[in-house]
Amino acid sequence: MQTINIPKSVLYVSEVASILGYSSHFVYNLIHTGQLKAYKNVGCKSWRIPVDSIQDYLNTQTQSKAQGN
Repeated sequence: MQTINIPKSVLYVSEVASILGYSSHFVYNLIHTGQLKAYKNVGCKSWRIPVDSIQDYLNTQTQSKAQGN
């Protein structure tokens, strides 16, 4: 299981993209397909991604690879 250590509890899309080595477009796709849990605060346009959600996503990816999917 891959573990990440991030000093913040919530990140923006660009920060998640940088940490995971993905494009922002790919992170938006993960959000819209439900693979990465995120939310928007009322009146804000920016997605917020909890660090726990990133960890859950990484765990899912690790399990998929272990099962050969």
